[in-house]
Amino acid sequence: MNEKVMILSSVHGYNDSRIFYKQAVSLVRAGYQVELHARADFGERVEQGVRIVGMPPPRNKWDRLLGGWRLFRRALASGADRFHFHDPELLPWGVWLRWRTRRPVIYDAHEDLPRQIHTKPWIPGPLKGILSRVAHWAEKGMARRLSAVVTATESIADQFTSAPRVEVVKNYPLPFEIPAGEENDGTNRILYIGGISYLRGYREMIAMMDHLPEGLEAELHLIGPLQHIDPDNRERDRLRRKRIYLHGRIPFQEVQSWLARGKVGLVCLHPVDNYKESLPIKLFEYMAAGLPVVATDFPLWRQIVVESGSGWMVNALDPRDIAEKVTGILTDDRLRRRMGENGCRAHRDVYNWWNEEKKLIGLYQDLSGN
Repeated sequence: MNEKVMILSSVHGYNDSRIFYKQAVSLVRAGYQVELHARADFGERVEQGVRIVGMPPPRNKWDRLLGGWRLFRRALASGADRFHFHDPELLPWGVWLRWRTRRPVIYDAHEDLPRQIHTKPWIPGPLKGILSRVAHWAEKGMARRLSAVVTATESIADQFTSAPRVEVVKNYPLPFEIPAGEENDGTNRILYIGGISYLRGYREMIAMMDHLPEGLEAELHLIGPLQHIDPDNRERDRLRRKRIYLHGRIPFQEVQSWLARGKVGLVCLHPVDNYKESLPIKLFEYMAAGLPVVATDFPLWRQIVVESGSGWMVNALDPRDIAEKVTGILTDDRLRRRMGENGCRAHRDVYNWWNEEKKLIGLYQDLSGN
């Protein structure tokens, strides 16, 4: 096989775990030439067989709008046999690319865009409903003119019934390996990995620390970019006095080091529609690493966590409830080990990238020549 694939994103960094470490690397292993164009602080290099061509971050909103045009021009000049793009804002360019090249063009929908609009604090409330309906109409209408849509969940896939082909490729983690010398040293580290915002439980996780027994000497490590957080809630020195540590965004390779050192993983997102049917990667990363999970009591998540025996469900709006469940895990080593082993087993058997990789490669093979 010598077919060339061009993967495009104007929003994500080149080292996004779904885009690079899973999809791009999997396609290389399957025999495709893969060229990835995404945000990077370098011009060009090759990693794990993937040719990466960087795009500098936009300087302003107008520069961001021009990003789609730049990627479109690169795509036309690439000579690629198929194209795979990851951002809703690239949909018009994807449709045009399909029309100009007559080659397969795939749209990857990571999120439920219409529901996601309702979670954006910078959009005025009265406009959210209108914008959500417009986004639904535009996204689904343009997707109809592409070759296929890849979605991260079944609930997102259900919205693309008019698309020529829809494939659900879930964002389950790669196999977990404990880095040398990174085993837990006995410290009661509680981890949250992912975007940090009020709707993702930032306030409640911080308040939880006031309800943990002092004797645990527990630490809360919040790892990921701060999003929509007021300046007075970013005071690292004040938080550090409460054993709360803000690490910001870290490289993908460092995530496993932190997972190896943790004892409990939190995924206490607020009960908003956009989250109820989501499959957050952090949930499955905790399971893969053998960390007991404390998660919001959504029906879909309950099915995963409780049936696998890998953690406990909580009321994400109640810091006392979160603290009670975390305390129960940290004070019972036998329970903690059992939950961790159950999570590892569920990851190996069901919730792993290798099962999803087969779906992605199968889609590409089916689209060959279309």
